[in-house]
Amino acid sequence: MKKLLKHIVYTASLLMFATQASAWVSKGFVPSNVDEINVKIMDEAKDGCWTNIGEVKRYAEDKLELAGHNVYRKRKDGWVGYRHYKLQIMVHSYRNASGCWGAVEFLLYNQPESEGITGTFLAGKFDAVFSSATNANQFTLKALGNFMKEVEDPQW
Repeated sequence: MKKLLKHIVYTASLLMFATQASAWVSKGFVPSNVDEINVKIMDEAKDGCWTNIGEVKRYAEDKLELAGHNVYRKRKDGWVGYRHYKLQIMVHSYRNASGCWGAVEFLLYNQPESEGITGTFLAGKFDAVFSSATNANQFTLKALGNFMKEVEDPQW
């Protein structure tokens, strides 16, 4: 019962914000200020609600390279300096009788370290929700395309 109530509340909140999406990228996030960037995937989708993860990652890497960024395509742990960034792509989703419901989030950030202190600095963000979809595949690609327009021409 508790789990059902949780899903009802989650679904109701998604319905209230079903058309909401927001994106921004810092004006300072330009290739001349970024040594390299790595794409990180966070799959929080359940029940087959996101199945094109590899395609989304490659699309993000290709779009970043086309925008002039140096993309490090292998897994990278740790940080080298303040000019090394990550693009984190996260999909949260679950399936019910009417389809997949969830949210997509993209974060551009770096985590520089100075004298043993690490900070996280956000350079860009995108959030959007979806509902009653077969899966998040096309929605995620379209949202990523919209976000990459901000990356190519930062306004904030």
